Amino acid sequence: MFGHILSFAKDVERRNPQGLIEVVRLLLRPLQSELLASAVMNGIHEARGEIGSAGFFMPGGPSDMQYCGKDPRLEPENFRVHLNRDPVLPCPWHRGRYVDALSLIGSGKSRGRWEEDPTNHVIVLWLPWGIPFVTGGNHSIASGILGGEGILRPTEVYDMSRLLAEVHCDGKFFRSTSDNRVLDEVRDGRIAALFEIGRMIRSNGLIPMQESGD
Repeated sequence: MFGHILSFAKDVERRNPQGLIEVVRLLLRPLQSELLASAVMNGIHEARGEIGSAGFFMPGGPSDMQYCGKDPRLEPENFRVHLNRDPVLPCPWHRGRYVDALSLIGSGKSRGRWEEDPTNHVIVLWLPWGIPFVTGGNHSIASGILGGEGILRPTEVYDMSRLLAEVHCDGKFFRSTSDNRVLDEVRDGRIAALFEIGRMIRSNGLIPMQESGD
């Protein structure tokens, strides 16, 4: 899987590097769908837990290496997350709240069109991939995704290029670039390929979700 995905991504890169942004969306869409459906398809209190940014690529790898707090923090005002297209990763976990959100929020519903709530919606955006991790407002953000409406500002934006410099993936393992030692095994070929596609995005100077200023 890893090799097939990277081969496809390289074909896209040769034709138009901008298309790599869509490849990221493609790879994260199954995970997004799984998260959106978890509370519906499982019993109460059995929904999948929130997806945290730390350990996303290497769940068994060094936590300090994956900690984004030591990486460059960019100005959130310069970025926008579009719920109808970007690979936002919410985890609606409470069935009752989810029912309310889907029933009440959105165009034609009692609470009206989806609107950003800075006091409730918390998103941590990882560049260069353009992965929006949701840590607050999971249920209402999920309703915006499913309703195909809503734009919000991320709460925090980090440039994780440092992680790409320190780590590389060969499809079987994540390895330290400095000495090639194994940091973690690959658990999901899609996520492993996504990691390396971040290197391609960075090398082409792409910055997902950055406002153009038009």
